[in-house]
Amino acid sequence: MYSLDQPTVLIDDFKVILCESVYEPSDDTYLLYDTIKNLSLRMSRVAEIGSGTGLLTLALARHNIILATDLNLKAVKCTLKNLKINGLYTNADLICCDSLKPVRENELFDYIIFNPPYIPTDTQEDIAWSGGVGGIEVTEKFLLDSAKRLKKHGKILCVISSNMDLKKLFKFIEKLGFKTAFLSSKKFFFEELHIAILERKSLYNH
Repeated sequence: MYSLDQPTVLIDDFKVILCESVYEPSDDTYLLYDTIKNLSLRMSRVAEIGSGTGLLTLALARHNIILATDLNLKAVKCTLKNLKINGLYTNADLICCDSLKPVRENELFDYIIFNPPYIPTDTQEDIAWSGGVGGIEVTEKFLLDSAKRLKKHGKILCVISSNMDLKKLFKFIEKLGFKTAFLSSKKFFFEELHIAILERKSLYNH
């Protein structure tokens, strides 16, 4: 159960509880949320890394089977609360873990989605926003873990920021064997955000 005095927001027809010490929906979250809505995914097996409050999990759980993970136990509990109050609890599994580490490596998911921490930092300051050197260390880990668990025709959907070391990141993506396209973008006074979709290059070599 949740307390009636917990702050909540209404996003479309979802009631979303905001939880203490959990990354709240922000500009990057909403950009990814809108992109997911436009994709209209149906009957897919989806994984979300870093569920936070669970807004993206809610959007995906309505018509898909989803596995949501987060390193922050409070975030996992928050996602669970929001799934329950929106009647979507039976469509999702939750794991408190780092990325997808406990999930066996195989062709499991049609889509893997994440909004990674991407602020460049030399030290691990806050797991909600610290992206490591160049702002890409966490993203590279998520990409590597995702590639090992993605179906042959599966896709990765993620947030990319102009604050990241994009040259190094795209080189890493290329080395993994993926091609990148942008589905949507939005400029802010301090950065430009993109929603990237990654597909295996091998699919286009025939």
